[in-house]
Amino acid sequence: MNLNKSSVVDLPLVRQALGLGSPGRWPVWFMRQAGRYLPEYMALRSKMEFVELCRSPKDAAEVTLQPLRRFDLDAAIIFSDILIPCTALGQNLTFGKGHGPQLSPPVQSRDAFRRLRRPDVAAELGYVADALALTKSKLPPGKALIGFAGAPFTVGTYMIEGGSSKEFTATKSMVFRDPVLFADLMKLLRDVTIDYLIMQVKAGADALMLFDTWAGNLTPIDYARDVWPVTADLLATVREATGVPVTYFSGQGSDRILELGGNAQINSRKAFDVLSVDWRVRLSYAARLVKEAGLDVALQGNLDPQALIGPEEQVRASVRSILDEAREACDAGLIHGHIFNVGHGLLPHTPPEAVGWAIDEVRKHGANGPTR
Repeated sequence: MNLNKSSVVDLPLVRQALGLGSPGRWPVWFMRQAGRYLPEYMALRSKMEFVELCRSPKDAAEVTLQPLRRFDLDAAIIFSDILIPCTALGQNLTFGKGHGPQLSPPVQSRDAFRRLRRPDVAAELGYVADALALTKSKLPPGKALIGFAGAPFTVGTYMIEGGSSKEFTATKSMVFRDPVLFADLMKLLRDVTIDYLIMQVKAGADALMLFDTWAGNLTPIDYARDVWPVTADLLATVREATGVPVTYFSGQGSDRILELGGNAQINSRKAFDVLSVDWRVRLSYAARLVKEAGLDVALQGNLDPQALIGPEEQVRASVRSILDEAREACDAGLIHGHIFNVGHGLLPHTPPEAVGWAIDEVRKHGANGPTR
């Protein structure tokens, strides 16, 4: 089932916003560009709980659009959370002060897994589709709308641990002691996430992003054996079903994706169009790995979000450094393109004016866009 979105994806500014277009305007957007660093977000957030905000199409669309009113960004990413699908699976999601997300009951046994349900995604998570459609109707011309989901492993860690974790003990206990149960959970999350992302494209998403933030907490061997085949199948299936570009973010594991070499494409099925690289990996190194792996992809990233707390000239210098590395990689034919972004999400203490400085520097120093 190909949704034939080519008529949308081929719009020049949309393609550039995905790092897939011809030289010109250098695309820029930021992970968590809608959020706690913006006063207008905090004003709205003070009136409702986080999950309530995610479930309100009107308010989620408003929050999604807020940063585009303030900044010259090329894309909006729908406001939601990677754990929202867990509610449709049967877990309760709360965000306690100082505790982060909490999911109950945790899935740490076969009995707990059996109590999960295979949801009708459109029926139970349709409010996300409604938020996308509403955002699309209000999005300025030439701006891309990005839908997203969490990858099976990262979402699975929250489901198993019951929330955030530093050691991932319960998760690794399942990986090593009950690999069949772990595989079953990954497959369930794969199937639900495929439905969830396809729904988002039907609602108006021009591109998709899969967040696998905690992938780097497994060894490369364990990751390649237990996680990547399921994730790659998910990515390839969604690409084939929707026809829209897909970005994959693997947190601190960005380089290991490329070190998988030919396995980065499963059975000749392309898994992703853009690899989002965190700040711990040099773009030039990631670009060389792309070439060695024989992949025709773009890179996204990779400003350290903490760099935005520095003085203006330091922020601008950091932006220029990334643009220069990306331009060299594009000119050398190592990568297909580049999207300027942070290496992970913007932080609550980020000064809004620093985001403006970064975007302004992209517009000035990257005036001719990444080339190839």
